[in-house]
Amino acid sequence: MRKFRVVLVEPEHPHNVGFVARAMHCYALDELYIVYPKRNEVMKDSYHTAANSHDILDKATVVSCFEDAIGDCSCAVAFSRRIFASAIKHCMVPGLSDLLPGDGTIALVFGRESCGLALEEVNACTYQCEIPVPGLMSLNLGQAVAVSLYELCRSGALANGEGRAKRTTKGVAETGPATIEQIDGFKKFLDRYLTGQYHDQAWRDNFLNTMIQRLHPTRNELSALFGLIRNLAKKPARLEQAALKAEKENSP
Repeated sequence: MRKFRVVLVEPEHPHNVGFVARAMHCYALDELYIVYPKRNEVMKDSYHTAANSHDILDKATVVSCFEDAIGDCSCAVAFSRRIFASAIKHCMVPGLSDLLPGDGTIALVFGRESCGLALEEVNACTYQCEIPVPGLMSLNLGQAVAVSLYELCRSGALANGEGRAKRTTKGVAETGPATIEQIDGFKKFLDRYLTGQYHDQAWRDNFLNTMIQRLHPTRNELSALFGLIRNLAKKPARLEQAALKAEKENSP
């Protein structure tokens, strides 16, 4: 089984550590190693920029030796756009996933904001990877991590191969097909408020049935259409519910 570890070598700005944690959280990674002599100094103020990612910072492993951050990994990738006199293979980030092993821990190594990784740190890794940048400047540390994780996700090396996480947001259960009960409620609403030729139930039901069969709306889509028509009819949902309650109470 393959898993990824993000390694930051002597980061110089705590807020960048927070941005890295946030990027890791977005891509479902939680193993952060920081090469730094003092944990308290590097973690100071990093929480301010780690929205919803404090747990990654809480369990981050701070080591004083670079080898301790990558020694138990099966592969380490040094991210740098500097050209070194190194024998290790160089690649661009879009082609990185093709080089990675299928199992073991893979360390993604990022250097200091001011000067990046040293030659001996690059040589200790398996590959050197470059993020294509046409200008003379390099990306910010947080940006570099986010771009690299995005590319790994897009290529299928991360997540489920589709580059998408499972959705757990409110209303996800309503993305299935519209139910018969929901469609019937929609028809009853129209029957109460349409007038003239549009109140002809046989014509209207035939039209609606044909349209619904053709469109196959989801529950969310039909609910949105229902809300739109309510708005046009100036019948908010709360008034509609009150009308239904009164109708039931007055029915024999």
